[in-house]
Amino acid sequence: MVKDPKLYESNGKLIYRSDFVRALKKLGIKKGDVVFVHSSLGVFGKPPSFERSWILENLIDVLKESVGKEGTLIVPTFSYSFCKGEVYDKDKTLSTIGILPEFFRNLPDVVRTNHPIFSVGIWGKNKDYYLDISKDSFGKNSIFGKLHKNNAKLILFGAPFESSTFNYYVEQSYGIPYRYMKTFKGKIRKKGIEYEDKCTYFVKYLNKNVVADKKRFENHLRKKGLINDVKVGNGNILMVELKKWYEEGFKVLNKDIFFFLKEKPNLKNIKIIK
Repeated sequence: MVKDPKLYESNGKLIYRSDFVRALKKLGIKKGDVVFVHSSLGVFGKPPSFERSWILENLIDVLKESVGKEGTLIVPTFSYSFCKGEVYDKDKTLSTIGILPEFFRNLPDVVRTNHPIFSVGIWGKNKDYYLDISKDSFGKNSIFGKLHKNNAKLILFGAPFESSTFNYYVEQSYGIPYRYMKTFKGKIRKKGIEYEDKCTYFVKYLNKNVVADKKRFENHLRKKGLINDVKVGNGNILMVELKKWYEEGFKVLNKDIFFFLKEKPNLKNIKIIK
């Protein structure tokens, strides 16, 4: 087995496994950390002509090793089929947000939460703690609430800043007026047995011109020095501490409740509640 295999080629240069190891260390990821990883793997470069699973195994191993046995690695494995009336089965329902989440959830040492929309795959020391979450998608006892409480580190592994879902948790906690709590009802299958269940999701008003724009908040965090950023090949890996994200989110919303939007929406007949 090659100790430091090449994983990508970018602009005539080879990118090795060790390049990702160094990048995570430079970002401040250390043993015992809890990390939440959004990913987009195609940005780093052209992969070699090996099986895709081989590259995925190497990248996931790099992430596992960065937090160690005392740490916890969490990857979103979201699926939205429950919203369309399909049965959710955490063992079989596909993740629809990329190849790494789908590969990760099927690993034998990974457990998946039973949230029918915003499920996550979990590896590491505190599996049981993060597995026990509420059906309120972005509430205090959701996966996002627990990540915030324990100051997890968000890693954008090639993924753009706007791909992060943590902002929805900030918006619900603050009580912004352009989203509302919607209940989704459907069926969940567990070990072959189906049962009715429901979950809540803080959704945007579809008829109020609510258009998200996270670029301004990204720039705000960068100016504050709260985003660590390392370039690998053609892509970037970013890290933000979620307690800092939450604190800064509240600060900007206190000044402008529509800070996370492209423009002020049409909210006639909707009372603003903080």
